Amino acid sequence: MSSTPTRRKTNIRVQVFAILWIIVVLNFIDRATLSVALPFISEEFDLSPEIQGVILGSFFWTYLVFQIPGGFLLDRFGPRKVIGVAGTVWGLFQVAGGFVTGGWMLAFTRLGLGAAEAPVSPSGAKLNSAWLPPKERARGATFVDAAGPFGSAIGGVSVAMLIGIFGDWRWAFIVTGALTVVVSILYFLYLRDTPKEHPRVNEAEAEYIAGSMADVADVSSGPLPRAADYLRSRSFWGMMIGRLGWATVWWGIISWTPSYLSSSLGFDLAALGWGTFFVYGMGVLGQIVAGITADKLRQKSTRYNLIMKVIFGISGVGTAVAIFTLPGVTDGYVALVHLALAVFFINFGGLYWAIPAWLAPKAQVGRIGGVMNVASSGGGGLAPVVMGFAIGASGGNFAGSFVFLGVAAVFYLVGSLIINFEKPLATRRGVDTAAGTKADALV
Repeated sequence: MSSTPTRRKTNIRVQVFAILWIIVVLNFIDRATLSVALPFISEEFDLSPEIQGVILGSFFWTYLVFQIPGGFLLDRFGPRKVIGVAGTVWGLFQVAGGFVTGGWMLAFTRLGLGAAEAPVSPSGAKLNSAWLPPKERARGATFVDAAGPFGSAIGGVSVAMLIGIFGDWRWAFIVTGALTVVVSILYFLYLRDTPKEHPRVNEAEAEYIAGSMADVADVSSGPLPRAADYLRSRSFWGMMIGRLGWATVWWGIISWTPSYLSSSLGFDLAALGWGTFFVYGMGVLGQIVAGITADKLRQKSTRYNLIMKVIFGISGVGTAVAIFTLPGVTDGYVALVHLALAVFFINFGGLYWAIPAWLAPKAQVGRIGGVMNVASSGGGGLAPVVMGFAIGASGGNFAGSFVFLGVAAVFYLVGSLIINFEKPLATRRGVDTAAGTKADALV
């Protein structure tokens, strides 16, 4: 870091999050490749809806298992090393997907992809706590999480285009995987885990990042909470339930929308690409609206609990209404609007990635992010499989699967309203805190 003070601060934190954003975009393009290519893969390999659901969900089985280990690795080695290595590995598994000869081989590559991608989202929470002042953390969290729907949107168009250009779905896996490897190497070369380690951060920016930390002082001070302290916390369980409901809705829509548009609504390849772009692109708008709104309202008022519950309340109700009314829609363009509204509102849930930075000690942000993403993985593993069996049992009708997603949206709403955004997720029980009081109250 520069030792010469300057009046004008650098903005390296913006560049750091821009590179992280690109990594997450590629992360979701890699995930979306299977969903968009699946109608062609299922035809070549003669896959039933049930088997398609299992393959779509297989990614999340290892993604779930490696969440907590990934969080520990982030706290131990830092995001730079962990994501640099993980990105290279998942890129190679994505490339391998272009050489499979059957459904089960494809499922194996998805298992590898899930394991390698596990630390990506918690790394955003880790970098959020290290690189951003509290007043920018909601925007930082939703900016990074907006890369998810954007990557899915770009992925829909890009994969459809690659399939059209090469006349073969395999090249979509090879091209996107190779690009991921290249960007992961560049990520490692540029990123640093903290502002002090980055040679281009000047003192003005370092002081700006380190300053104004009053609203997280109580979270970071005192003995660190243990696992039992989190398990006793209502806010912790609200976070887990809400995230499970969120992930079930989001990954259900991500996994099955291309097949729904193709098989139920008769969209051709070009319409499939642009239809998914529109639906997932609305998620980007939802992320931006939620992040800017949350940061502005939190700057104007200290009633954080009320602010966040209003935002999540609008998100949960809007999502549930859009999905519950979808089974009665028969027009393809109207169905796109319903899906787009559901994606817009559910992506307010990107604010969840600010929760570890807001409500957990810095030393535990990576682990709490990893634990929270266990719930995401559970929803991601559950939704495609349940929807696949519901679609298969009904002879290809999607109505039952959408009702399932609507119920999950209610879980997201209820869990979000349980969280107390004005207190730490958990406090250490039975020991003196920095203020000299017993930390024996439940959050």
